[in-house]
Amino acid sequence: MRTKKLPVFLEIMKSSFFIISLILIIYTIGQLITFWIFTDEYEKDLLEAKYKEISSLSKDINIEISENGFYEYLQQLTKVDDDEYIRIYSTDKIYYESPSEIWEEIKFDYVNQDIIMGSKIFDFEIYMVITGPIEIGNSQYTIQIIRENEMFQEFTENSLPILIFTLILGLALSGIGAMYVSKNFIKRLRRLTTTMNEIKEKGIDKRAEISELNDEIDKVNIVFNSMMDELEEAFHEQSRFVADASHELKTPLTALNGHLSMLKRWGKNDKERLEKSLDTCISEVERLTKIVNDMLTLSRAEKVEIDLGNINEIEPKIIIDEVIEQYKILNPDVNYITNIDENIKVKIDPNDLKQLLIIFIDNSIKYNDKNNIEIKINFKKVSNKMQLEVIDNGMGIPKEEINNVMKRFYKVDKSRLHNSSFGIGLSIANRIANNYNAKIQIDSELDKYTKISVYFN
Repeated sequence: MRTKKLPVFLEIMKSSFFIISLILIIYTIGQLITFWIFTDEYEKDLLEAKYKEISSLSKDINIEISENGFYEYLQQLTKVDDDEYIRIYSTDKIYYESPSEIWEEIKFDYVNQDIIMGSKIFDFEIYMVITGPIEIGNSQYTIQIIRENEMFQEFTENSLPILIFTLILGLALSGIGAMYVSKNFIKRLRRLTTTMNEIKEKGIDKRAEISELNDEIDKVNIVFNSMMDELEEAFHEQSRFVADASHELKTPLTALNGHLSMLKRWGKNDKERLEKSLDTCISEVERLTKIVNDMLTLSRAEKVEIDLGNINEIEPKIIIDEVIEQYKILNPDVNYITNIDENIKVKIDPNDLKQLLIIFIDNSIKYNDKNNIEIKINFKKVSNKMQLEVIDNGMGIPKEEINNVMKRFYKVDKSRLHNSSFGIGLSIANRIANNYNAKIQIDSELDKYTKISVYFN
């Protein structure tokens, strides 16, 4: 069965009352223990003094006082102090016993030399008991003196009403404090709820209000605003992606539609036009295929979660040589220069390293207007990090564009001349690098060079 949750006000009240009550109880118990220790010692001193007084007087029987006088003295003591009781006895008789029901609870102890101190609870009252030897008329007896601990009793009786009053006062203060805190808390929480509803109804540009208190509610609001900033950026990024993807797909589709329509009207009777249109259609289909494949590659790279603990180290030289050999077949005029440190290894999946190299080399060839294309590939250790460098002598990238080239479908003005470019390659490379906690850095100078560096931990 699901338990019903209390309102915030009652939860705060309950917690604060519990804390206040606990503090008061601990304080009261501490006071009781302290006062008990004090009164216990005080009563022990009184009983010990009384014992010594009676014991000393009993030794003077037949010298200064008679035995009858000593007996009357004992009677007088119990009359004067009605919270004190005396019993003197031996193994075969009771010499003197103050009238009291408490003796029924006190056993007869027989001592020789030792003095015994203790306490006894009778009718919810605390008594201190001293038992010791006493000599009366050359005969040995045992004396017991009992004294009620009135000081502690009075203290406990007075403390209980104070404790109850304080608890009631604490409950009232807890209620008032809880009402104030919860009211303020709920008010600010409702503001956040209102903001959420406004975002739901009107858009994601609304943000929660941050006060100057810097309390827990403000921290929640800060996290919420940060989350909304990221969500808004992701939303705009997604919108840009859809718009850019639509634009990229629209161009070849428009070309295909135009040529196919033309073929339907005149292509059957014009073989030259037929051949040209078919070549164009095939080219545009290949273009569409590459766009879709690149988009799928990017999508897969974004969804992959790499467990670096399960990734083995590989020798990058083997992969680099393999990729270069593939490109030499397609682009025999390109000059490749490699500089790879001996025995260097890096933690990365071979296919991912190959994908990075293909993207970088492909861009170096694609965006190069020189007759002597040169690509340098370095792999070295720098400050406990593995660094891959791909440097070309191509067109370069304007400085103001460098921070944007890894965005999806982003293309600099010069690259727009190349219809085979869709602006996805570096986005894929950046995603792959992020999967391995690696960082990509791009340095470039127009008409001179572009250097892409990947730093692996």
